[in-house]
Amino acid sequence: MHSIISNTMTERFDEIGTLFLQRRKELGLTQEQLGEKVGVTKSEISKIENGRAITFSTINKLSDALGVSARVELKPTESVSPDVIHYIVMSLGLFARKYNLTKKEACNYLSRFKGLDFSIRNYEAEHQLSLQECVEDMAAICQRNGGTVS
Repeated sequence: MHSIISNTMTERFDEIGTLFLQRRKELGLTQEQLGEKVGVTKSEISKIENGRAITFSTINKLSDALGVSARVELKPTESVSPDVIHYIVMSLGLFARKYNLTKKEACNYLSRFKGLDFSIRNYEAEHQLSLQECVEDMAAICQRNGGTVS
């Protein structure tokens, strides 16, 4: 779990750095000029624009200097109940059998074309249907989103 969080944070810092780079160029500033505005060296600005050396303090200083606002949103992760997990596993297995896919292929397909998202979001209604009806609903959602399994 920790490596997933760190990979995601690293990707986010890369995105932040790229956004700062784009904004600096929009304003026609050099790295040196921006560095002077926020009290860091040209080398530090380069590191930040490449997603390294980014701190919340740095984000705030650069945001002010570049005339943009930064927002950090921390929200608790949603836990999924064992009932939802059981329902998804059962639906996934039936979907795989119906369309002659491995469970991994079915999972990838349903993820790509939003069938799993639909089932999880609509669990309260969907779990009251038969598994066959749930599989048909997932297939219909996937087809609406570009899926071709039939």
